[in-house]
Amino acid sequence: MSDYLCHDFKTPRTDTSRRLPSSFRAIPVIFYVALVGSAYVMTMDYFNYKRALAQKNEASARKKVSEEQRDALKTEKEGLESEASKADLVAQWMEGARNIQPIAVKIARSVQMETRITQVALERSEQVPANLALTIHLNGSKVATELSSIESALGQLLYQSYSPQQTKNGEAVEYHSTLVRRAE
Repeated sequence: MSDYLCHDFKTPRTDTSRRLPSSFRAIPVIFYVALVGSAYVMTMDYFNYKRALAQKNEASARKKVSEEQRDALKTEKEGLESEASKADLVAQWMEGARNIQPIAVKIARSVQMETRITQVALERSEQVPANLALTIHLNGSKVATELSSIESALGQLLYQSYSPQQTKNGEAVEYHSTLVRRAE
């Protein structure tokens, strides 16, 4: 027998393929490099995701603070606008208010000594502050001439009587009228 302990029982085969080229040795290296690269990209994506979540939370907190400030400013603006509208109404009221003292003086000077003025009332309406409601109570014998002299005296102050009404009780006369200021 032979001195060989091992015998090669393989038969030569012709149907097998050739060996792979040596450039294919780089495939496992490329696989591991791609595996490490994808792990790096996934790790960086995770950190970027966490950073984006933190930025989103910070932005939502800033948005909430901004909305609170906006609402506070809006309520303050509404308060200021209501105050401005009230001030505008007061300004219109004051603009419509003319000095009443010259009217009272003209009425007193236009009445003669025989006629007595028992009551004079000048009232302003809220709807039309420029108009005055005049109420006069007169006692005397020449009340009709006194009323015409009062109207002419008010005409000198650029006031015109609108819808005058007289109520006579003996020698006493109650006169109601609305005084409208004419444009100059």
